[in-house]
Amino acid sequence: DDLGTQSATPWAREKIYQLFNYRYNAELPTVITTSNTAEDLDPRLYSRMQDQRLCSVLIIPVPSYRGQR
Repeated sequence: DDLGTQSATPWAREKIYQLFNYRYNAELPTVITTSNTAEDLDPRLYSRMQDQRLCSVLIIPVPSYRGQR
């Protein structure tokens, strides 16, 4: 949930990339949610997300409801 919103250590960023890259290469479905734009993500992840043959980006322009309970 909310990929890229937490300050991750280099180790954590590498693990996220390895997971995403494995799933990308295996053509496995992966759902990512984030309040960031794709361009704000790790460039290695963003480059995979640009593959229109395997990826669909769905932008839902709604305000955040966190903390509004």
